[in-house]
Amino acid sequence: MVNETQPRGDASADHLTDGELLDACTDGQAWAWETLVERHKRLVWSVSLKCGLCQEDAADVFQSVFAALFEYKDTIRDGNGLAKWLITTTQRESWAVSKKLTKEPFVQDMGIEYALSADPDASPAKSLYTSVEREILKQGLGYLGERCRTLIWLLYFDEREPSYEEISSELDMPVGSIGPTRARCLKKLRDILQEMGF
Repeated sequence: MVNETQPRGDASADHLTDGELLDACTDGQAWAWETLVERHKRLVWSVSLKCGLCQEDAADVFQSVFAALFEYKDTIRDGNGLAKWLITTTQRESWAVSKKLTKEPFVQDMGIEYALSADPDASPAKSLYTSVEREILKQGLGYLGERCRTLIWLLYFDEREPSYEEISSELDMPVGSIGPTRARCLKKLRDILQEMGF
């Protein structure tokens, strides 16, 4: 149950699902709205910029997307699919702005499904794919436990590219446990991303 007296900036709000935050927003809780915007602002910015907008136009799209979210927050049936809703809404708004600016035909039906399944050598799908994928993955990692999050970070994102021995030392985990633990953590992450609508 969402705490309706949640103080602004309370770190525990970060552990609430998007659905719980939307419910709290519907109840008029300002802290929940601030948490939602903070959680998803980078995603909205990255999508609009990858659609080719300049910073000024991306800022307009940002305002429009979150205004639309505020207006329709009561009608979003699956709060766990909010990230996908934001991506789609941001793309459509960005394309509308681009079309208005260039007055040239613009592909309106290139949805996220196309971007995520397109030929990775194609442009602009490739740049959109990598940016959106990165933001979605970061959000999914935020829902994992600390041990899984740290392990996945060390294995796939740490620029040092630590060896299994270094990871074993850092996490106080036997080398032989890293592979099975990684598999379990990746399964948890896949489940989380599916719940988010991806």
